[in-house]
Amino acid sequence: MPTRIFLAAFLLSFSCQTLLAQSSRKIKLTPVTVGFDLPESYKQRTFIKGLAGFVNKIDQLVGAMILVDGNKTTVLTRFVKQDKPPVVTASTSDVIYNSKIDSKFKFNGAYSIASTKIEKDNIYEIILTDVGYAFLPEDYIPYLEICRAATNVAPETRAKTFYVRSAKLTTVYTRAFQKAMGNTEISGVVFSVGGEVYNTTDQFKLDYVVSVDLVSLEKLLSLHNCNDLINNEEIARRDKAEKARLEAMRADEEKKAREQEAQYAKNQVEELRKTLSESLVRTVEMQCQLQEAQERERNALDQLQSAIKRADEMTAKAQVAQQNVENKEEIILTFKSREGKVLEIKSLEELSEEKLRELGFDVEILKR
Repeated sequence: MPTRIFLAAFLLSFSCQTLLAQSSRKIKLTPVTVGFDLPESYKQRTFIKGLAGFVNKIDQLVGAMILVDGNKTTVLTRFVKQDKPPVVTASTSDVIYNSKIDSKFKFNGAYSIASTKIEKDNIYEIILTDVGYAFLPEDYIPYLEICRAATNVAPETRAKTFYVRSAKLTTVYTRAFQKAMGNTEISGVVFSVGGEVYNTTDQFKLDYVVSVDLVSLEKLLSLHNCNDLINNEEIARRDKAEKARLEAMRADEEKKAREQEAQYAKNQVEELRKTLSESLVRTVEMQCQLQEAQERERNALDQLQSAIKRADEMTAKAQVAQQNVENKEEIILTFKSREGKVLEIKSLEELSEEKLRELGFDVEILKR
């Protein structure tokens, strides 16, 4: 964002100059100074052209062991603890360098400015900005692995081998300005240097450069006693192996104890299963007996209901008979003759009905 604001302000500041230059070549332009030196902090960085392939993955460059042999750079291997990846941050710093340079610039064509080559009669505008940083903290470096790997490395190779502790990614924006010749029409961005007019209609070109913080392998090894590291690691490894053996022994003993418990539990299960089977057989027999008893109970209940019904009927009949006995003398028989005569008696036993009819009486039984 700061870079875009700066560029917008820059273009706006020269817009009027551009229009004036288009209308007249005789207009006086404010001269600019070229060739401002790069900041010391930037010049002190280590730029290795052979690492340009890591511009999109500087985190993969950190922790790498590289071999620098003249102008040739080779990435040998990478030493980073498995669970300790490099720390990566995105930079939001302002522009670290913004100037116009010509062919006399000290770093003309250097990798530190993306190998930008300024030809004679040209001036380049260059803007440098840091956009990324990756580094490896001290406790993230696997010194033991490095010591082991360096055991068989020849001294002359060690002298050319370096370990990448950190890396920075820098954007390089450039655009070329050409010297205006004769009466050629001028357009775009315009300025003057040393009485000469330069202009351009080009857009900025974007490149990336990588700078690194290197530690020589010899220095890295000298800071740590590899023999002590390896011996301590060997002791630690043996202690770990002994601890593992003891843990395995305890685990085996526990396994045997668990096997005994499991066998005891299995025997219990078998015994209970057998008991349950016998119980099930008895249960089936008892269920059969229960069903038979229930059947007998149902039959007995049916018979009881029938007996109750018959008893109720007999009781009712007995009650009727008893009632009839009690009410026997209250029965009045009325006999009517054809002539209208009436004869009342208390029972038919005194005179049979047949005989009364023979005597010419009709029989009518009245009850009170």
